[in-house]
This record gives sequence, structure tokens and C-alpha cells, in this order.
Amino acid sequence: MKKSKIMDSLPKAMLRLNEKLGGILIEKYGIYTLKFDNAFGKGIIKQYTLINNITVTDFEIVLNQDLVYNIGDKENNLLYFIYCTEGLGYFKSKTNEKYNRIEELRPGIIGCNRNSKNQINIKKDVPFILNLISINRDSYFKRFSKSVFDTNLELEKLLNSFDSLESKLYLSTFNLKISNKLREVKEELMVLPLSGLLKMESSYALILALHLEQFYKEIYEERPIASLTKSELQKIRRLTEYIIESPEIQHSINSLCTKITMSPAKLQEGFKGMHNTTVADFVRNIRIEKSEKLLVETDLNISEIVYTIGLTSRSYFCKIFKSKYDCSPKRYRKIIRTKPISSITT
Repeated sequence: MKKSKIMDSLPKAMLRLNEKLGGILIEKYGIYTLKFDNAFGKGIIKQYTLINNITVTDFEIVLNQDLVYNIGDKENNLLYFIYCTEGLGYFKSKTNEKYNRIEELRPGIIGCNRNSKNQINIKKDVPFILNLISINRDSYFKRFSKSVFDTNLELEKLLNSFDSLESKLYLSTFNLKISNKLREVKEELMVLPLSGLLKMESSYALILALHLEQFYKEIYEERPIASLTKSELQKIRRLTEYIIESPEIQHSINSLCTKITMSPAKLQEGFKGMHNTTVADFVRNIRIEKSEKLLVETDLNISEIVYTIGLTSRSYFCKIFKSKYDCSPKRYRKIIRTKPISSITT
């Protein structure tokens, strides 16, 4: 009886995946995690429900067999916001035999009005990283008032556009900002599980807003023309991860361009689109963020931290650190170890 009650409390979608893929399904802090490493494949799938009944499902898997993942609900009018960072997947609706490719780095929206026959087909032998956000369309948009939208007409136009998406996939143009935000969410949960959950709520509200904003602009204003190819955008995404993982390396424009075989102009354009900043400013910010973690989590002295993050001048480090955190590194460490972060002052 006790086991039955536990099973009833688990998300049905995760239970179905557990039945297909095997592995171990656990729950912690409201996050359901399925880990598997067997004949079917290897990877991690996570699902969690946020405020306003927003459900998030993250796939990071490599399969040895194709997988069909059903989406939709017979009782609810759902919208799915989909973002594939890497991999090969297709959407198939209940009304059409055609398979529509889910393109990497292109935000997508799928409408599922009280049906559970739509499918996401995940192909084998390719690393697959996908983020899926679902909302109940009827209840979610009731919360908005004139104070949120300029006029009721704007909301009405948005909802009318969703009507045309029933059992269809709409793909927007390439968007690296969502990829970057998803990376930040993953880092938040890895470092600080409890406070990370609180940050995750606001982060996913922003990710959802990025989806909606791009969709509205492309439908009613202008669909932008992508100047960088998917291959070039993937290079920018992977280069971002490389810089974050190796802040101590002396990253120059020439060395980064050589690493990914890209011109300086395209490199800067990619970083502007993904991070809204220059390459140099991005590298500098990553180093300062790494130094902040070292101040909090280690006993390295200031000179050691300067060396660890790839800088050579202690005075320069202290200057840019104070510019970001409004106090010196030494004072920051002293305060952070005795008081909440909110108590830090100049």
C-alpha cells in the first residue's frame, strides 16, 4: 500500500520513461531525476514543477535505440516550449504523418489542445540535450492584466497565434540567449541546491519570456535573418563552455578564432548575440565570478586566486573585483563568512 501511494505521487511521464529506459528514478527537493546506463543507452532526465504549474523536463542522453516521448494531456490545453541544444529529434503530430525536425538552437512552440497523441522522436547514436517547458495555456495567461501587456489586443493576438499551433511545431530563428540561460540554470542547481531552486524559478520565467517575446515579434513584427549559421553558433556555444571551464588560460581573440576557425568579426557577433557583450568583457567577467567562488569556498590567498584565474596583476584584479562586487576581495571574504551576502557594502 505504501509503495502504491509513492508510485501514485510520481509524475506519469517520468514513470513511463523509467519503464522504457530502466535505471533509477529518485526525487530530491521536488526534482525528479532518472539516471540510466544500460542496453537502451545512457543519460539523465530531470523533471520539476515550478510556480503557476510550469513543468520543466531536461534530457541529456545518448541512446542505443530510438525513443518515442509522448506529449500532451487529454484534460488540459497545453503549450510546449522546446529548445534543443544538441542532437537529433523530430516532432510528429496526431494529425500528420510527417516528421518535422527539431532544429538545434532554434526555440520551438508546440500546441497540444486536450490530446496526448503528439510525439517527440529522439534518434539513437547522437548526444541529445533538450529542454522542454510546458504550461497550461488556459490558466497561465489568466494571470496577466493590462499592467503586464500594453493592451488587451496584444494578449489577444498572442493567444490567437497559439490557436494555429494545434498539433504543430513552430520554429523560431536561432537564439543563443536561451542556450546561455539554460547553462546558468544548470550551474545554479549544481552549486547551491536549495537557493538554486529559488533562482531557478526566476530563471525559467525569463526563459519562457524569451520564447514568447521571440515568437510574438516574428509573427507580428519581423522575422530576423540569421547572419551566423547553425554550425557557427554551435562553435560559439562550445567556445563559451571552454572559456568557463578554463578561465586561467590566456584567451586572446586570435587564439579563440584559431580554436574554432572563425573570423574575429563573427566571433564578436556571436558573443554579442549570446552574451550581449564583447569577448574580452565576457572572459573578464568569468574570471571575476570564478574568483568570487574561490574566495568563498577555499582558503587560497589573494595572490593565489589571481594566479588561478589567469591574471598577473593583483592591483588590477582588486580593481575589477571591486567594480563588480562593490568591495575589495579581502573585505568580501571577511563579510561573506560572517554575514549574509545582502550585508556586503562598500
